[in-house]
Amino acid sequence: MCLSTQALVLFLNLIGSDLVTTDPGRIIVAAETGDVHWVLTSDDEWCTMAPQLDRLARFSPIH
Repeated sequence: MCLSTQALVLFLNLIGSDLVTTDPGRIIVAAETGDVHWVLTSDDEWCTMAPQLDRLARFSPIH
């Protein structure tokens, strides 16, 4: 999933800064089920693999 910088900033403002840490080109949001990493992929696009990783975890066979 990808968001524009403007959309990501709006989202981050809604959840509060106490859940967010930043590194150059990366924003990490602390979520209940694990950290979500947003990575800068272009001048105005931030992407995360969180939805795909969550889907894989839900549908992976239990061993």
